Amino acid sequence: MATRLVYHLYCVTAKIRQWPLVLRERRPVFISDESHRPAQGDAYAIVVKYAKFGLTPDFLDLLQSLEAGAVNAIVVCNGRLDADSRALLLRSAHRVLVRRNVGRDMGAYRAATLYLGKQGLKPGRMLYLNDSLFFLKGKELDDMVSALCQRRFDVTGTFENHEKSHHVGSYALAVSGAVFSDPDVVRFWQRYRPYDLRPHAILRGEVGWSACIKQRGYSIDVIYGAEKLVHQLNALDLRGLIAVTQVMRPAFRLQPLDGLMAQSMAALRLVEPLSVSSQARAAVVAASAEPAAPVVTASGTPTLASYRARRAQLAQQAQTPPPSPPAPADDQAFKVAEALARRALVDRIMMEVTQGSQIHLGFGLFRTLMRCPIVKKDLIARDIYFEHDCEMILQDVESEMRSKIVREMVNRGRPLFVQGRRRFLLDHGLV
Repeated sequence: MATRLVYHLYCVTAKIRQWPLVLRERRPVFISDESHRPAQGDAYAIVVKYAKFGLTPDFLDLLQSLEAGAVNAIVVCNGRLDADSRALLLRSAHRVLVRRNVGRDMGAYRAATLYLGKQGLKPGRMLYLNDSLFFLKGKELDDMVSALCQRRFDVTGTFENHEKSHHVGSYALAVSGAVFSDPDVVRFWQRYRPYDLRPHAILRGEVGWSACIKQRGYSIDVIYGAEKLVHQLNALDLRGLIAVTQVMRPAFRLQPLDGLMAQSMAALRLVEPLSVSSQARAAVVAASAEPAAPVVTASGTPTLASYRARRAQLAQQAQTPPPSPPAPADDQAFKVAEALARRALVDRIMMEVTQGSQIHLGFGLFRTLMRCPIVKKDLIARDIYFEHDCEMILQDVESEMRSKIVREMVNRGRPLFVQGRRRFLLDHGLV
């Protein structure tokens, strides 16, 4: 109870402190609005960039992929960029909007959506992306942009989340022109208050926006959905499934696999006696009638005589022909047991991935099996993966880029020995 009171007191205090800025943002305010490149087509993207961290190579790679996909990139900078970065952005994007950093990424989405809508922009497709991700240059990134631009669904997300309430991840998604201009959706953005609080941005922002979309009856698809991942898992044999667990987070890898296989082993013990063929049963009876060969075991101090006896026993065993392959009925029993083991492992993997943020918990699987080109920057900071895990999973990325990505994640720190106020904020998702 005391912890809950402190949590709510912290949130209320933060909102009171931020209220003047939020009130000023009732009508979105932009410091500058520049455009040196005319729009081509009706596909647009609102791309949020936090100016403090500067322009990174992967962010410029994203702008190149958007350009290649005929998407007009509108970069929304939370904070002022230096002159060189600003000039580079103007060459790489259709339009650059600069604003104060109010309300995180959701605040920037809100401001740009209302501002552009008021100016009369009527996009055929609007993408929303932010720089909480690394964007991996290549065909996969181009394919992801192309999938977001497809107009079969009203809303296309990259990932979804079932924690708190089902919602589409706001870091990379796309909506149709009808959704962008829908009065109820516009009203949601008008009513949303852009507080700089992570729980508020998730619950009132991501979850609230998804709820609004569902209430309006719009169709939703997710590019890297769990139902698509399971097809990749089902295509693997048992050895492949066991091997792929190495790309899952350490908390999963530390679990013993034999527990996952218990039901298949129990099933094998039940099925095997019923499936032994008559020939195999006769062989078992004949073998039981033969006297068992004495087993030489070490007892006391080893002697040359016991060593010679042991060598003779091993030589005799080497000359014994190998057992005949199991009868077809036995093969079927093992196939049933293996199928049960595969099913048990797939079930456990999917339970792991779908219990929370899928882009976090399933990072290794989605990258390895589905070639997902986006990586959350806080995988290490939230103690989900280690740096050596990220190195291994991103092994196919060019070495210099991989080093930069992993180093940036490591520099955010890992909350191993954090105490006091910082520990409280981390435990409650406030940072």
